[in-house]
Amino acid sequence: MRNRFAAALVAGALGGGVLRALVSVRNPSLGHPPPYAARRIAHRLVSRFLRRDLSKQEAKDWAWTMRAVYGPLLGLAWGVARPSVARWPLVPRGLLLGLGVLAFEHVAFPLLRATAPMNTWTGEEHAWLVAQTAVFGVATEASLRALATP
Repeated sequence: MRNRFAAALVAGALGGGVLRALVSVRNPSLGHPPPYAARRIAHRLVSRFLRRDLSKQEAKDWAWTMRAVYGPLLGLAWGVARPSVARWPLVPRGLLLGLGVLAFEHVAFPLLRATAPMNTWTGEEHAWLVAQTAVFGVATEASLRALATP
């Protein structure tokens, strides 16, 4: 893909798609959706904004919308930052992206009150957040690398 910003948007969307597959394993593994599940975040944020409680379907729809925007925007941000680590191998670059997303979410979630306080999460919930940001990062970097290859 000639336009590196378009490629980054597409790669972020593909990384988000891979993440959706991981969520289908995460929730059954935990026995419940974690506090940072997109549907829970959508419910908290949008309900507060609209000043009314969302139905389950509305929360699901908003979660889909949030995911559709969030992954590509993260990919775009990575597309801007990525040249600074251009010589790194795929996995370390992807893990660096995942670490950046994890750090961003550790700041944004409490700031926006998007989740229950992090000190109330279980160790498994924290571990899954680390895993899913790492998977997103590697999948996004792999997609970006494939899209950039002529």
